[in-house]
Amino acid sequence: MKKISKLKATSISLALVLSSTTLLAACASDKKSDTATTTPSAASTTEASAKPAGPKPKITVSIYDRNNVPEGEGTITNNRWTKWINENAPVQVEFIPVPRTNSSEKWNVLFASGQAPDLVMEFSNPYMKDLAAKGQVIPLDDAIAKYSTNYKKMIAGNESLQKLTRFNGKTYFMGRTLPFTANHYVMIRQDWLDKLKLPMPKTTEEYLQVAKAFTEQDPDGNGKKDTLGSTFYDVDAFFQLYQASDETLPMITSYHLINDQYVRTWDRPKADLAFRKSMYDAGVVDKDTFTDKNGAKAQQDWVNGKLGIYGSDVLEGSKGFDVYTALIKNNPDAKVSIIPLPKSEFGQFSPAGAVPMQFTSAINATAKNVEAVVKYVDWLMQPEVQQTLMYGMEGVHYKMVDGCPKPIDSEKNKKELNWNGDFQMMSQTGTMGKCVEYTNTLDPSKPVDKAYIDLVKQGRAAYITADRPTTSEVVLPVTLTEDLTVIKNTLKNTLTNIYTKAVVGGTGYTVDQAMKDAQDAWDKGGGKKVDDFLTKAYADNKKDVIYTKDYYKLLTK
Repeated sequence: MKKISKLKATSISLALVLSSTTLLAACASDKKSDTATTTPSAASTTEASAKPAGPKPKITVSIYDRNNVPEGEGTITNNRWTKWINENAPVQVEFIPVPRTNSSEKWNVLFASGQAPDLVMEFSNPYMKDLAAKGQVIPLDDAIAKYSTNYKKMIAGNESLQKLTRFNGKTYFMGRTLPFTANHYVMIRQDWLDKLKLPMPKTTEEYLQVAKAFTEQDPDGNGKKDTLGSTFYDVDAFFQLYQASDETLPMITSYHLINDQYVRTWDRPKADLAFRKSMYDAGVVDKDTFTDKNGAKAQQDWVNGKLGIYGSDVLEGSKGFDVYTALIKNNPDAKVSIIPLPKSEFGQFSPAGAVPMQFTSAINATAKNVEAVVKYVDWLMQPEVQQTLMYGMEGVHYKMVDGCPKPIDSEKNKKELNWNGDFQMMSQTGTMGKCVEYTNTLDPSKPVDKAYIDLVKQGRAAYITADRPTTSEVVLPVTLTEDLTVIKNTLKNTLTNIYTKAVVGGTGYTVDQAMKDAQDAWDKGGGKKVDDFLTKAYADNKKDVIYTKDYYKLLTK
């Protein structure tokens, strides 16, 4: 294969060019055929590698700092990929680190001090909408129309993404298309089920009974009562909750469509709380579960073979695979399966997954060169750039097999490549065909890889289906006003304390009393204003509302 002549020496030789088709076409390729593979055309190569005359304009761009850059690779703001970007991009980029954990706290400091970057890249949609509401990021309709080529072309054919990136009637965000993938997951020790002669739990009642058996009946056979049945991970989704990424207990927010009205509900939080309490009282979860803020203790129990049901995120990625391989390394005879979330009185649902689109970027209101920022986003969407950041360098990190890049040395890629995902937040992976699937990086000739490929297949079958939808029913094109956000956040802390007290309080604090106290606190604290605002926001903005159910229609396209 010929190298791309106008990219610098570190640039990748490519065998694939991404289709410029819309999300619908990408979904069609997922179901029927793969995206066509060709070598880059002269036109696309020239466009991708075109450099401005004279010095490059300078911009600042955020990058998540997950503390995962391997030793010897530098820092998240100065490494082989930041250098590659600055060698090949049409701009000079200074990267501003933002901790992935509690990113909003860092963002608040950056904006308050006037140090926020020109290009804001953030996964939290509620926070991004809050920035728009405060005027800290700018409307983009004119900038996209005037300066963009690639992004403008992509979004022109995607009405749903247009809706998603609008706020109060204007485009404030830039988004991307994604393939349907499984993200959050719940796994179970299938070998423990088999040993205890238990069926896969299908209802919440059966789930609790299995968790009790895993806790009490010595499933690991060591003669000790030292195993736990489950955790609280994604229990909220059993009851059609889990609607806001910024809440410790998703049962705080409970809004649902009832007779085409978006209204506050209390029955689902009550059922959720009662189930959590029954799990805690039965001893099937760690008594210190509320202090395990990041799930590290649960993960340790799982990989050490002391936990029967485990949930986390990034099933289709190295995070999930690494947890699985650690489990098998410590417990070579372990067999696991994916659990479809059990059915509750409200129906059966799926945990948070990768919907086929999201918005990830906005431009700071203080940016001095909006054109340069837009040009950088366009550059990030170039096929050659997207693939370089995803697969690395041909002959170094991958080789072409059956039309797709395959890793040459997985250990080398862990050190040099696999941690760079946050540089890809504008990559249009929904148009990249089957090659972008995580399982493509695994080797089915290896038993552990083959088993994990099967788990991903199970996850997709369990969680990507209209029969068991994700729990958020709508995406509203507006967000709470600043005063209502203060009310909500204050009440969030109050309700979290009430619910936590009910879970750990035994018979001394009942679910009924906790729910009464929660509703009283909500009403007295101004929560009704929040409810009324969201109900009215749905009624007033139906033309721009995105319904989660409509995402699933794309599966059949």
